[in-house]
Amino acid sequence: GRAHTDSTPFGMPFDRGCSWIHSSDVNPYTPYAREYGFTLESHDGAKEAMFVGHREPTSSEWSAYDRGWRRTREGLSDAGEEGLDVPASEVVPNGIPWSGVSQTWTGPMSMGMDFADLSPVDWWSLSTTKPNLEVKEGFGTVVARFGADLPVTLNAPVTEIDDTGPSVRVESAAGTVSTKAVIVTVSTGVLAAESIRFTPGLPDTTLGAIENMPMGLLAKVPLLFDGYHFGLKPNEWLAYKVPEEVPAQACYFLTWPFNTDMMIGLVGGKFGWELSAAGPDAAVDFALGELRKIFGEKVDQHFVKGDFTNWAYDPLVRGSYASERPGFHGARAALAEPLDGRVYLAGEALAGKYSVTCGGAYLSGERVAGDVMAALGTG
Repeated sequence: GRAHTDSTPFGMPFDRGCSWIHSSDVNPYTPYAREYGFTLESHDGAKEAMFVGHREPTSSEWSAYDRGWRRTREGLSDAGEEGLDVPASEVVPNGIPWSGVSQTWTGPMSMGMDFADLSPVDWWSLSTTKPNLEVKEGFGTVVARFGADLPVTLNAPVTEIDDTGPSVRVESAAGTVSTKAVIVTVSTGVLAAESIRFTPGLPDTTLGAIENMPMGLLAKVPLLFDGYHFGLKPNEWLAYKVPEEVPAQACYFLTWPFNTDMMIGLVGGKFGWELSAAGPDAAVDFALGELRKIFGEKVDQHFVKGDFTNWAYDPLVRGSYASERPGFHGARAALAEPLDGRVYLAGEALAGKYSVTCGGAYLSGERVAGDVMAALGTG
């Protein structure tokens, strides 16, 4: 799935997908990571290196930045708590200095959605991600280790689920399976693309929920340097002032995780989709260009290689994680309804307050598996 640690491009673990164990006090992967001996580090105290062009902000600019963050969060929180299911762009006051940064962090680089496409109610319904843990060996490695001894068949994409006979028939590249019930955990992007044919077709309520819970996009642009760290500290955030007319074209960075020589750039929302369409080279060029605005020619002198996580066009995912469209709160609950007592849906989109996380996907699958066992009389 979207938990994938890849050591090939850089000779060190790099999480192409999810990389933080969010809500680690309740995340089911936390005890496994500790049991398996993975190296865990809290990331809740990470500081932020901020720039205005090539310089650091003045004290008054820092104060304006703090006010921008506060007004942005207050607008979202108040609207979410009041149940205002409208675009987030309508509940944040316009023209707040520095709010372009806070909106970029909160929307495209957190939810994978620009504020025009983000529902405050959906955002409000999600749990805070703290406490957050980073995994030196990669979160994807934890997930792979968890599943190493399970009877899983890989490289067998499903093409049809037929629910018309005495058994549910599942057609895949590995052949046909007949079963009493099936749990479908693919993304809403895959469902919307109709990559799996459902026979009979999906009910209208399910189709509506799929349409109204599209995939957002958060993509990564990892950049490897030769050991020169530009005065930046490990495990910090690097950001810069953008225009207040959002969505902005921006790439913010996690610097030197676990004291490696890698920066991990983040791009999301509409601009993330545009960069994905342009291709990996364009994404790396953009990220380097943003760093040049801050650090000048030193960037090219010390740059080694880069990469891009193009989840947008991965046919097995088609995005990063799902969010409800403004005006359609309840889509998550509607999609979670069993189709007929034999076909069930689960995954990160249907994990309640832990949606959009890997741990939430686990919890959703566990809950639905319990529902299936109860329905079949085996629980």
